[in-house]
Amino acid sequence: MELRFKILVLTLIIAFLPTTVVAIYVMNNIIPQYEKITYDYFVNKQQQTLERITQKIFDDMSNIAKEYAIWNELYRAVLTKDEETINFYWTSWLSQKPYNFSLIIGFSKEGKIISYHSPFGDIKSSDSTKIFKIFKKVISTVYHSNDINLIPVERGFLKINDKVFAFVCSPVLDDKDLTKPVAGALFLARDIGEFVPLIQPYMVDRIYFVDKTNVSTEENLLKNHVELFDIEGYKIGTLVINYNERTLVNIKRHFEKLLIITFLFLVALTLLIAFLGGVYLTRKVIQLEDYAISLFSGINGDVTTPKPTVKKEGRFKNVELILEYFSNEIKSKISILKQQDKLLKELFEKEKRNFEGAIKLLISIIEMKDPYTKGHAERVMKYSKKIGEKLSSKGYKIDLFDLEIAAYLHDIGKIVIPESILNKPGKLTQEEYSIVKRHSLDGYNILSNIEYFDNIKEIILYHHENVDGSGYPLGIKGDKIPLESKIISVADVFDALTTDRPYRSAFSEEKALEIMKEDVGKKFDPEVFEAFLSVLKEEKILNSVEMKIDG
Repeated sequence: MELRFKILVLTLIIAFLPTTVVAIYVMNNIIPQYEKITYDYFVNKQQQTLERITQKIFDDMSNIAKEYAIWNELYRAVLTKDEETINFYWTSWLSQKPYNFSLIIGFSKEGKIISYHSPFGDIKSSDSTKIFKIFKKVISTVYHSNDINLIPVERGFLKINDKVFAFVCSPVLDDKDLTKPVAGALFLARDIGEFVPLIQPYMVDRIYFVDKTNVSTEENLLKNHVELFDIEGYKIGTLVINYNERTLVNIKRHFEKLLIITFLFLVALTLLIAFLGGVYLTRKVIQLEDYAISLFSGINGDVTTPKPTVKKEGRFKNVELILEYFSNEIKSKISILKQQDKLLKELFEKEKRNFEGAIKLLISIIEMKDPYTKGHAERVMKYSKKIGEKLSSKGYKIDLFDLEIAAYLHDIGKIVIPESILNKPGKLTQEEYSIVKRHSLDGYNILSNIEYFDNIKEIILYHHENVDGSGYPLGIKGDKIPLESKIISVADVFDALTTDRPYRSAFSEEKALEIMKEDVGKKFDPEVFEAFLSVLKEEKILNSVEMKIDG
């Protein structure tokens, strides 16, 4: 029970830690953020809705004004001062439902009032001046559009006879020909008391208008104001949205209740998971110890350290003993493996020396037939190995051991060439040269019966191929030639040029490099030749000679 109790307590601590962190985070971040989002919805969104709906109502009023002002029949009536038609459509029709405009004024182009309707009597002269200013702006505007929907209409709020109105003013035009001059203007206005009820259906909470002279005494945390200004920028009143705080309070309480229930559920679930996890983990640990003891007890065979005696005196009493035994046994096995590895390395080095000796024996046979090439294979091998190391350091994949052996054996095919041809002091005949050119293919065939030389024989076969395809025996070019073959080709030619031959004396290193430079990109791979020059510089063979290869 003691073990189970410890594991259970540890599991509970681990399980409740993330829950506690989450709870703190929720209280400090989620709840305040939720309240902010809720306030934003009930305040900012409502204000946005108010602005959008206000514009929509103005759009509706503008469409009505244009419908009765931009009309061929009314255009003629205004021009001819046909008061009967004007009054029928404007003062009589627009003052009734569903339009219900509180103020209707029709102007001729000269600014004369040709139609008037108002339940509030005559307009004060100061207010008339404001309306006339709007009329002048409409008349003086040039309307270029052929689309009625694109013709602008003046709109806004005005205070007339101490009452606030929402107004629109449209030019009188001929809808059959919008290019005709403006005949007059139609001014329509609704009292704010009729304007606000049009907004209310779209709002969640109550909206009302407050004149600038009135001071609101209502105290409400959630209250939004949209101030109204007339055409001259003077404040004439305020639209107020008075929110119902109870809705917000109820939503907040509901959210908190839901949050508490969720956390209680998580706590209960955590307790259950912790209990079950503790029980399961305890059983698994005990089973693991039993399995370790049984596995330990069943060990037989070759061991390097004596086995200690293990008895079931209590849980975990012998785990340390078992682990110490296995640790010592592993260390002992590792020591034995290291000794065996050392012996294997020594055996490998011995076999490698024997292998190299056999290869050198083959080379000595060739040199006996061709004394002028004595030491040639070893020098070509050294050059090739260093070029290969240089290219490997630049990321090229090269098997250096195969390259080294192939360089040693690159002329093994010369075994079958008669000595009279190999040592001929003069120029070879075409037939003799064709025999010499077979030595790379003969070398390939000699090594074909030995599986170990599968890669090496391919390198030897192509070491006289040229990158431009002019080589032999197959005439392949470019990337089809193995990189190792390209390396041996450079090393082979350089050593051949700098050593005495039956048909000529040796060239100096500088002269040999000048000759080889002419064949870069034709016979030699440019990157391989560049690496070869780096090797020579490092070996101080070039001394002060600087060679630069184009391409």
